[in-house]
Parts: sequence; C-alpha cells; structure tokens
Amino acid sequence: MNTAPFKVMVVEDERIVAFNLRERLTRLGYSVSGLAASGEEALRKAHETAPDLILMDIRIEGDMDGIETARRLAEVQPTPVVYLTAHSEDSTIDRARQTQPYGYLLKPFSERELHATIQMAMQRRRAEAQLQVSEERLHFALDAAEMGAWDLDPANQEVTLTERSRELLGFDQPAARWEAIMNQIEPEDQPAVRDRLQELSSSSVPCHVEFRRASRIPPAAWLRMHAKRVTSSRHGESGHLVGVVKDVTRQRLADEEIQRLNAELEQRILDRTAQLEESNKALEMFNHSIAHDLRGPVRAMSGFSSALLEDLGDKLDDQSRDQLSRINAAAQRLDGMIDGLLDLSRVSSIALDRQPVDLTAIAQRIARELKETEPERPVAFSIAPGMVTLADPRLIEDVLENLLRNAWKYTSNHSTARIEFGFVSKRDGGHYFVRDDGAGFDMKYASQLFKPFGRLHAKNEFPGTGIGLSTVRRIIERHGGQIWADAEVEKGTTFYFTLPSPA
Repeated sequence: MNTAPFKVMVVEDERIVAFNLRERLTRLGYSVSGLAASGEEALRKAHETAPDLILMDIRIEGDMDGIETARRLAEVQPTPVVYLTAHSEDSTIDRARQTQPYGYLLKPFSERELHATIQMAMQRRRAEAQLQVSEERLHFALDAAEMGAWDLDPANQEVTLTERSRELLGFDQPAARWEAIMNQIEPEDQPAVRDRLQELSSSSVPCHVEFRRASRIPPAAWLRMHAKRVTSSRHGESGHLVGVVKDVTRQRLADEEIQRLNAELEQRILDRTAQLEESNKALEMFNHSIAHDLRGPVRAMSGFSSALLEDLGDKLDDQSRDQLSRINAAAQRLDGMIDGLLDLSRVSSIALDRQPVDLTAIAQRIARELKETEPERPVAFSIAPGMVTLADPRLIEDVLENLLRNAWKYTSNHSTARIEFGFVSKRDGGHYFVRDDGAGFDMKYASQLFKPFGRLHAKNEFPGTGIGLSTVRRIIERHGGQIWADAEVEKGTTFYFTLPSPA
C-alpha cells in the first residue's frame, strides 16, 4: 500500500533560499506543504496544512524569531522542528535546545545532510509515536483487566499478584512473600525499590521506581512499578500498598536511541561549527591575500593610463582618449572594490571592543559633513536624541557612515529630500532605522541587497562598488544584531537594524 509523502513546511524569509529548499525537498521525495516568511504566517500555515515536520530558519521576518515561533507552535499544535541557521552562537543554540528541536542544521548544508537530518527526525518521531501507542494500550489493559496489578499486606508481608504481574516478575503462584519479590530484582536495584516503598509508610502520595528483573530470569527486562498506600475502614486495614508493574524495556531502548540520536546531532552541530569557522578563516585570508596582490597591478594600470592621458592627451584622437579614460575609470573602480574587500575582511577578523556609543552624536557629525560637501542641496535631516548603544565605536561608525551616505546618494536625483535616523521601541527591545525618500528599489530584488558587489541601480546612475552594505551586515551580525530593508521605487528606502542595549 502506498503511503502519502512526508509533509515538510519551510519557514525562511529569504525567498530565493525558500524556493531552493522546496526544490531540493521535492527532489528528495518530500511533499512541501507550504512556505512561510514570518512567525505569524508559519503559525497560520501550520494550522492549515498540518505538516509532519517544519524546517525553521531562526532569523525570520516579524516580531517573532524562529525559536519563539517553535515555542508558540508547541503550545497549540506540537510539530517536530528542525532549525536552519547560519549562526551558531552558544546563546542561540541554548535557546533553541529549550524548545526540544528534532535537529539543528547550520547553513550552508548539503542535500545529503538535509536528507539525513529529516530521516533522523522522522525516525525519532516514529519512535515517539510507537511509544505513545504502546503506553495507551498498556493503560487501557490495566484499566480494563487489572493486568500487572499487585497488593501488599504489611501485616504478613504477603503480595497478591495478577497473571501479568507473575509473568513480569517470574512467579508461577498467585501470591508470594515480599522478600521473594525483592529476590526477583537485580541486587543493585533493590535499595532504590526498598527506599521508595518505605516512603509510602508515612505518605499517601503515589511513587514509582524502575528496576531490572534479575538476570537469571530471562529475557532481560526493565520494569516500572507504581505504588500507593491505601486504607480501608470497612475491613479495619491500614497501610495497604497497591500498585501496578509494567515492562518498560522498549521505552528504555527508545529513550536510549533518542539520546543517542540527540548526541549524534549535537556532535554534528559541533563538527559543522568547527568546519564553518575554519572555512570562514580560510576565506578571509584568501580575500585579504587576493586584495593585496591585486592592488599593485590595478594602481599601475590607473597610474600609467593617467600619465598617458596627461602626456599624450593632445596627440591622441578622440577614440584613443576615450579608451584610455575608460581604462583609468575601470582601474579606479576595481581599486575601490579591493578597498571594499579589505574592509570586509577587516571587520570580520578584528576583535570587538564593546563600549557605550552615542549614535546620535555620530549621526549628527556625519550629517554636518554631508551638508558641507554639497551645501546647495535642500536636504532635511531628522536625528532622534539620546540614542546610545553598546558596540565597537569604530565599526558602528562605519555602519552609520555607510547608511547615511547611501541615503544622501540615493536622494540626489530629487529636488528636495528628507533623511531620518531614529529608534522604534518594541516588546523585544526595538530597532534603529535610517529612512530616506529617494530612489528606493523593487523589493523582489531585496535578497541581492547585502551580497558583495550586489547592485540594484546602474553604475552611471549612482556610483559605488556594491560592497558597503555587505560590510554593514557583517558588522551588525558580529554584534549579535540583524539588519533588513523595506523600500518602494521612487518613494525611498528604510534600513532597520538591531543592536544590544547598554548594560
């Protein structure tokens, strides 16, 4: 009989990544029940589509991140969650672990790793489901037929056993002395059983204890005993102990298997984290080396082309002068890109020096400098007072320089302009924003915004290397924050970012 494909829902706010995941999952034979970009959308679609598993990005759109979304989902519709993220900070992993996820995949991951993680999550889900069914059947049997029940009379230390109890404890008679019962338990486990039952002599609170059946009674088994002290005024009895015993071997094996799978997943996270850190270091060294090696030839190209234009400009025809000018301009652009790569490498490797930073003062200084460069431009700045955060002063100044100068640049084609820097308070702490009413961009291209050399406007319209926002994002993420943008063509752009509050 054919079974329905395993349904997976993807929660990922980068649409290109989400579509790629859907394609990969479909190729692996899974059914993608839906895509969601925010926590609110994920909760709604999970209710509508009832997925078997959710692949959850931790940093998503909206007020809830992926971890909070998983926590809320568990309260109303428990569904297995595997986290997908590019971040492996201890604090993030600790928060994620509290939601008891079925896995934690660090981006970028291979298709094989994705498939293996889902398969392990499915196996864990099946094991838990089987365990639940087994428990329900056992409780039904105990309620209906009193299977596995026993009764201890403290006066004579005699225990009455049902058929299932005798089977579990290795007896062939319906009654036995209590010491005979204890002899059916592994010697190492007997003290724990005695101590728990002794507690019932002065309490009516139920207790339970797990123990191993004596190894001489095959097959080997783990048993769980539940007990309670009861009284019967009708018969003048007091202190009777009644209880049930059941075989929990499969549950113990399932728990051990789950613990093994969890340990394997955690080790995979540690191994993958180490690999990523090593790869990042190698990539940064490569970028730095390439940038330095390229700088000499590029500046030679720029210098020689400038010298030719200066020395022979009046002797060249128009086409030759234009070609030399193009070579010179291209060399200067490449030199700017190299500077950008070096800046990106620098912000990735230097140690953070966190201290209180007055963002308002930095923004006001940058605004003054921009106005001095083009005093004739009618640009109105609005900078909120009293904005202080905990950050590296050098790096956070680079962030504001880049965002405010971008706002200045992309409003240059408008007759008047307004640039605003402020803070919005939220339940999760809030976020900063830099807003302008300039050229804006089409949000369907937003995924390209923070990629190195990614540009959403033509070079002849707005100059630049396309690496500044990549550097900004790297700085913000190194501080433990996030950055995102919202825009509309010819109506402006707003960049939002979060930073830690000062202690």
